[in-house]
Amino acid sequence: MYDERQSAPLDLAEFCRIARLPCGAVVEPGETLAAPEGPVAGQTVGALLDRLLAAHPGYEAAMRDGVLSVRRKGGACAAALERPTPAIRYPIRPARVAALMVLRSSGWPELANRGLASLNGDREDARYQDVDVFVHKGATVRDALDAIALGDGRMLWVAETGTKTCSAFRFSNWRKPQPVQGSSVMVSVSGKSP
Repeated sequence: MYDERQSAPLDLAEFCRIARLPCGAVVEPGETLAAPEGPVAGQTVGALLDRLLAAHPGYEAAMRDGVLSVRRKGGACAAALERPTPAIRYPIRPARVAALMVLRSSGWPELANRGLASLNGDREDARYQDVDVFVHKGATVRDALDAIALGDGRMLWVAETGTKTCSAFRFSNWRKPQPVQGSSVMVSVSGKSP
């Protein structure tokens, strides 16, 4: 890992930024998966990830088709993300908007509409890569969110677990704002992961 800071506190979003990884996480409500101050410069990706996980017993991390996935075993939200999402095309739009549209058509319309109506939308969405998303039959909600994060390349999606399903979704990105007109990335989502 390259980072100028000899020591710093670290949260999952910061870890994903300095590791240059798209990430997804299922967390307890309001949790940011943060670790206290410790060495950063010269550390390996594994050492920093171990530090984050050590601060949050019960969480595990795995690479899933190019996306770092962090979550507790089990839980209602993790199970809800494994249900199928409709096979549909979401024409070119910023990755955060595409992810919210997947959520809207997959059982979270109120949460998605709240995100789509955010007042910071234009400014915030300029940080996301434009994606053209094709979701195929058999893909799960998690497959779609992971594929969108991978297509964006610098996106972190976070689902908060509720009692019966996911209670909130957050997105972040560490890309500098992009021009209004730019290239897009095609994202094809198929059911694939166990």
